Amino acid sequence: MTEQEFPRLARARAAARPDEGQTRPDPAAWVSSLGSGAENDTMLRFAPSAANSIDLTEANSSGVSQLLLGRRTRLSTLLPAGPVLDAAHEVSLGLRAKVRELAEERGIDVAALAVGVATWTAEEDGRRERRSAPVLLARVALTVRRGARGRDELEVQITEPARLNPALVRNLRRHHGIALDPEAYQQAAYATARLEPAPAFARLREEAAAIADLHVEDCLLVSTFADLGETASLPASLEDLPVVQALYDAGTGMVPRPAALQPTGALAEDDVAPADERLVLDVDVAQARVLEHAAAGESLVVAAAPGTGQTQTAAALAARLAWEGRRVLVVAERSAALADVLDRLEEADLRSIALDVPANADPELLRRQLVQAVLRSERAVDPDTARDEAALTERRRRLQEHVGSLHHVRPRWGCSPFQAMQALAALTGLETPPATTVRLKRSVLDSTVNRQAVGEQLVRAGELGAFSAAATESRWFGARVRNVQETEAASELADELAAALHTTRRAVDTAAAQAGLRPERTVAGWAEQADLYRRVARTLTEFTPEVFSLDVPQLVAATATSAWRRLHLVEMSSVARSRLRRAAKDAVRPGVQPTDLHGALVDAAAVLEDWNRHAAEPGTPPQVPDQGEHVMGHVGQVREHLRRLEGVLAPEAVAEGPLDERDVDDLVAAVDGLVADRDTLATLPERTLVLDSLRDHGLAELLEDLRDREVPTEALTAELELAWWQSALEAMISGDDFLAMMSGTDLAEVERGFRDLDRAHLERGGIRLSAALAARWREALRTYRADAAVLRTLLKQGSPTVESLATITPELLQALVPVLTTSPMALSEFPPEWRADVVVLLEADATALATAMGALTRAPQVVALGDPVIGRPQSFQVSVDPTATAGPLRPLRSAHDALDEVLPTLPLRTVHRPLERRLVRLLSALAYDGALDALPTAGEATGRDRAVTAEYLPEGTGIPMTGGDVVESTNAEVARTVERVFEHIRDRPEQSLAVVTVSEQHARRVAAAVQATAAQAPWAHEFLARGRGEDAADAEPFVIVPVVRAASVVRDAVILTPGYGRTPHGRVVHHFGAFSDPDGERMVTVALTRARRRLHLVSALRAADLDEDRLDGGALWFLRLLEAYLGDDAADPVGMVGDPLLADLRDRLEEHGARVLPRYAGVMDLAVLDPRADQDEAPRPLALAGDGGEVYRALTVRQRSRTLPEGLEARGWEPRTLWSIDVFADPESVARELADRLGVEPADETDETDDDAR
Repeated sequence: MTEQEFPRLARARAAARPDEGQTRPDPAAWVSSLGSGAENDTMLRFAPSAANSIDLTEANSSGVSQLLLGRRTRLSTLLPAGPVLDAAHEVSLGLRAKVRELAEERGIDVAALAVGVATWTAEEDGRRERRSAPVLLARVALTVRRGARGRDELEVQITEPARLNPALVRNLRRHHGIALDPEAYQQAAYATARLEPAPAFARLREEAAAIADLHVEDCLLVSTFADLGETASLPASLEDLPVVQALYDAGTGMVPRPAALQPTGALAEDDVAPADERLVLDVDVAQARVLEHAAAGESLVVAAAPGTGQTQTAAALAARLAWEGRRVLVVAERSAALADVLDRLEEADLRSIALDVPANADPELLRRQLVQAVLRSERAVDPDTARDEAALTERRRRLQEHVGSLHHVRPRWGCSPFQAMQALAALTGLETPPATTVRLKRSVLDSTVNRQAVGEQLVRAGELGAFSAAATESRWFGARVRNVQETEAASELADELAAALHTTRRAVDTAAAQAGLRPERTVAGWAEQADLYRRVARTLTEFTPEVFSLDVPQLVAATATSAWRRLHLVEMSSVARSRLRRAAKDAVRPGVQPTDLHGALVDAAAVLEDWNRHAAEPGTPPQVPDQGEHVMGHVGQVREHLRRLEGVLAPEAVAEGPLDERDVDDLVAAVDGLVADRDTLATLPERTLVLDSLRDHGLAELLEDLRDREVPTEALTAELELAWWQSALEAMISGDDFLAMMSGTDLAEVERGFRDLDRAHLERGGIRLSAALAARWREALRTYRADAAVLRTLLKQGSPTVESLATITPELLQALVPVLTTSPMALSEFPPEWRADVVVLLEADATALATAMGALTRAPQVVALGDPVIGRPQSFQVSVDPTATAGPLRPLRSAHDALDEVLPTLPLRTVHRPLERRLVRLLSALAYDGALDALPTAGEATGRDRAVTAEYLPEGTGIPMTGGDVVESTNAEVARTVERVFEHIRDRPEQSLAVVTVSEQHARRVAAAVQATAAQAPWAHEFLARGRGEDAADAEPFVIVPVVRAASVVRDAVILTPGYGRTPHGRVVHHFGAFSDPDGERMVTVALTRARRRLHLVSALRAADLDEDRLDGGALWFLRLLEAYLGDDAADPVGMVGDPLLADLRDRLEEHGARVLPRYAGVMDLAVLDPRADQDEAPRPLALAGDGGEVYRALTVRQRSRTLPEGLEARGWEPRTLWSIDVFADPESVARELADRLGVEPADETDETDDDAR
């Protein structure tokens, strides 16, 4: 791709280059241009005053000697009692507050003793300005001790040797070309055992003689000083600092182009062997992604809203990187943020892997930490975890296999067992559920995967009456006709047969009566009689009728052969034979000569025998009736018709026997019925074809079942579905050993085992990391013996400093303390060449880029965490009062914003604070583009012990302020807020508390009311004084703060009391202080994110009091808060159940008396509560998650089986996994067991009726 081919590319590249002729500043100048963030500069513009310093120049000489020797010295020892000491005491309060403020908020130590002050007139950048700079600075500790008169008194102690003011050194070198040697000045000042500054002053006067009006005043001043002029030390080339290079390019005119995050190739969590996992703390999905990319060497920005685990992520990341052999620098301005990271490491027994280096670190503090790290390394033992890891892997595999088997779609049938269960549950949930017990063969399953066509055929068969009672009773049912021609032929056949039967019956009956025979009841009998007439007629062609009056059997014997007679055992004399032969010949019809007289007589004997059998009266001679011949023809025709009809009718219709053997009345009725039922006959061809096709599909058994049960047409599809899905499920289970063998009880046991093993595995993470570091430590000791000896000496002498530790090879210290925590401003005390592999920058949103540069220049990789919504870098004052300004302040840009332009960003999305999900979702919608979510608390569902509460004060009215019409800080709101404060102190003293107001006046009034009430409540004094003494640095003090100053305040519980009310007439002025200001949206976000565990809103306004059309910005967001918690409809929406299995279980649970919330909060399929949930004795609500849901399947085994249940349990729920195999097989038992767990019972209908009546 060339610029000629793509003009847009040429334009983009041109835009990325600085303008022609424009000179880019060098990197150092660019860094200097960022400023420092300080509103005053006490290093070069120090203007001593009674308000910002304690002057010890004329102090008691013995006290000064004690001080300069490094001993603790009280102000009363230095200054005379009286106004001077009292004034110094007042200043000391401000100094100590400023020192503590900057130590906590900026991570710098500003307490120092200024020894001498140099003043001169400077000409810089074309401007003349008077400079005033301390000459020597000695760091001091300011502590308070109880004095003799019962009041606190300040003690001052020099904690490290005085040094030449580094800002003075840089200024004289840069602007006057005067090079000062700091070591030479320190040696001159400490020529004796104690600090003697005069030689250093003389040296300065001499070396700076070129500055005509330079004056050095000999003085001792305790004040606040911070060297912020050069926090970043840049190397000659930025090649090894790609992040700084990108910032420099973006800051000097280049168009930033952050690279996209690339796939790391890391294994999925479920595929990582436990032995290979580098995790010491639980992390959520987004946090894990941060760790993955950072471990892959990528620099990135992490958008971390309050409560999403910024410090947890940092601690887990530091441990992960340390495990992988990298040196990690964790920096934050606020000491509380670093302390939180260290506390997180402490949770994993890894506090000693981090070396915390505050500004002007006490060597003893460093020594203690290093000793603990050495002890950890010496005592660390590689744990034998192989057995537990194998068991953990096996249980994880079984849980994976369960979900895999349950949801794996079998290609053969295009469905999974879970889909089959759902389909069957949906079928059984129908108003009239299908009931077939027929199971389809595998071959039939295979051929009916696409059941639409088969189902349509089945429905058509039903529409054609294949399974209706009327159709099955039809005589045509099942007849084998397949087209119109065959149908017409069958109809004609029935018509002809009906007519023939009637005609032939009359003829047969008439002939029988004439012949003296009994009437026959079957067509077969008719045929016998017709045949008998034919035989009689044939006999009479040879004999005269008189033959039937003779003894024909005797005639047969007489004309037979002797062999015949012997065979038939007939004895007859010759005389008798002769006589009988003559009689036989006499019976022969004249003119007839029988060819076989004996055979003719045999036939005649048979005719006579059959005739006697049919004769109505014995002795009736055989004869041929007048209609005999006619009868014989008609009967033959009827029999032919019957034979043809048998071939048409269904086999079942003739299963009892041939039609000609049926009773004639029944036969006539049947044939008449066939003639009359032409409608059924008309549908026979299509029905026959459809049924034959279905039988060809192997559905004969199902068709028979449907016919036997006379299933209506509208239910046929469901019957087919039931047969198919049940057969498919049984086939899948029989072919899957896991599903066939695992029950819900088995799965629950496997899950419990996994949970215990995985928790133990995580808890061993710290031990495993310690063992890995110990192995590296032992190897480093062997490799770097000289450095190890230096470290040993430093630890024995108790004198490790940043400078001395920097002389030890990094490979040795990295195995001991691979993580270092400090303030970015404190890094100016580190040697310029000190480097890390990764910088983790906390609270980058509130850290100015200028401040962060000192850290960013220390490593090639940067991971910056912060919340751009709330955080803003704020300028600060080093001096107690702003007597020395640095000129016009530069606008501060946050490190987060700057890095966000040049690095890819990953957001943390889950709020882990146990606050209500409703509040998190409100915040998410207002300030975070809907990106945040949280687990629900049980209190949200039950209404009991809620984490976020609100109360409206109807009596919250007042008179508008003088000069305005806003009603601020009503008496009712002040009083109720104070009540809530003391209720908290009484009920939850272990939790820290803050009161956040919107109105500044309201904050002052609440503070005054709390103080007044405290005077009458001595039991609350301990809580109210917490965190304010010298030895209570770890305790969080109770504060009352307006929201504009609340960004750095986080407490366990917060009372949010806006401080605005209504006039006595109910009028509300729609202006709410900071909420209505241009930064109001941020202020609302700050107010709602200060609480860790509980938030209580006390408001004299409710949503109904405000007019949305008159609000915008933060004020509109305030309305949304009131709508959520003090609105008319503050209930959370309830989801729908899409899973038929769970829908059925929900119905059963409700029948058992439980209250069920489907799809609650997106993390549980069913929330099940005791209807008495607002009562104290109600058990924990159940959080039920089915193993078939998409949410469950999307989670890793660890997430769904341990971390999610643990998170829900911590928020008041009792989590349970619903195993589909149990819910499907026996939903009633599952429902009963859950109802028993809650202790609920079905509502008594009688009681309900009584209640209704009342």
